[in-house]
Amino acid sequence: MFRFLLNPNSTLLRISSFRELSSPSASAVDYLTNTLGFARKTAIAVAGDLNIKTTTRPDSVVQLFKNYGFTPNHIATIVSKHPSILLADPIILGPKLQFFSDNGVSGSSLVDMVSTDPVILRRSLQNKIIPSISFFKEFLPADHNIDSILTAKRGTWLVHKFSRQMMPNVETLRSHGVPESSILRILTLRPQALSFNADEFKGVLTRAKEMGFDEKSTTFIHGVYSLCAMKKGKWESKVSVFRSFGWGEEEVIALFVKQPTIMHHSEARIKKPLDFFMNELGWKREDVSKYPTVLFLSFEKRVVPRCRVLQLLIEKDLLSRKRMGRALIISEDQFIKVFVSSYEKKIPELLEVYQSNNVGLPQSAVSV
Repeated sequence: MFRFLLNPNSTLLRISSFRELSSPSASAVDYLTNTLGFARKTAIAVAGDLNIKTTTRPDSVVQLFKNYGFTPNHIATIVSKHPSILLADPIILGPKLQFFSDNGVSGSSLVDMVSTDPVILRRSLQNKIIPSISFFKEFLPADHNIDSILTAKRGTWLVHKFSRQMMPNVETLRSHGVPESSILRILTLRPQALSFNADEFKGVLTRAKEMGFDEKSTTFIHGVYSLCAMKKGKWESKVSVFRSFGWGEEEVIALFVKQPTIMHHSEARIKKPLDFFMNELGWKREDVSKYPTVLFLSFEKRVVPRCRVLQLLIEKDLLSRKRMGRALIISEDQFIKVFVSSYEKKIPELLEVYQSNNVGLPQSAVSV
């Protein structure tokens, strides 16, 4: 049972739990420093949207959090992320904390979840929190606890993005043979994809399968999300970037199926690595398709430094060009061991070349 009884006709249910306040005040700074232990500089920055004329409301909010096991440090963390929570109405805030506590997210799990994402307490109890948690509890397999999901990275997205379309869309995924583990993954990582209109979502699944996605594979859910996130015009715009480098649409689709997150990026972000690898390094389309993850690597931190080393090794006939793609995607420790330390006796300056701040590359082109 909730610790707070709500009158259905109360105006408190029809107003926001969080009030927008216009100007900072000395009283807010004093409260943050004296009650919550903020450093004065931090308190001044946090107090920008607070105008605390009396301490009645903030004191009630702080005490409410303490009742649920939040320490002063936890409360300070929450307030630093979302200052106006101090002005929340405890009559509305309390039942939200109680519902989570009664439904598997209590104690340290509740503290961790709210400390990480205090905005979760802005969501409507009736329209978001209760239906999303009820839905998730029905869906979760017996060996999964809801608190482990909601306290994971981005776990609270399910509540933020909850839609009543989720259940029919989950059933559609099941009818297509998508494994439960993949459905759980899309629920926790990309819940907004399941908020699609049911008929449109069925169309997305059909399109994904026609492209060549295997519904049993882990890339399937990434492909579905990418297609849900893009309107047709945006897809065409991104495909046109590839066309400008000589790609056909079937080649783009094949790349997309292999690495669906490529379409999460903007046209400019797609064009920059394509230009570098295909025009500056002389890679072919099949080279990029073989190692699509190179398109997401940091130029300054990984691609350029490694290319300096690899190109020097190639020019001295110490390395085959076919190894270049693999060399770009392995870990830092592996790269240094295999491509730097192994050749330092023959090229003493190799480590210096690798660590050089000079971002340029030798002039000769390199193909995989």
